[in-house]
Amino acid sequence: MTRIEQNSMPISLHYALTDSQCSICGGQLEWQADFDNINQPKYISQHCNQNYAIHIDTVKVEILGNASKGKQEHEQKKSSMSTKEDDEPKALQMAEAMKRQQQQEEKDKSK
Repeated sequence: MTRIEQNSMPISLHYALTDSQCSICGGQLEWQADFDNINQPKYISQHCNQNYAIHIDTVKVEILGNASKGKQEHEQKKSSMSTKEDDEPKALQMAEAMKRQQQQEEKDKSK
């Protein structure tokens, strides 16, 4: 296990959460997530009247592979539903514009 020191070298998050020790007594630290500030997420721990923090500075996003067919169909349905919802206000606006245009043409004919 690794003893924590002030401004120590960065290590993997998993290793830091599972193998960190108190710098005074060597006891294993128990971490609690503190995501109150989404811009600076961290894990905190207290031991031997000392406060410890692991700051999460970088995130790696990976593509794990192709989604299963059922999941793909579900995602496609969700995206098509949102597309229909997005198109609906446009369709209403177009219908209203056409209605106004027809009314204007009828007014022009009656003059």
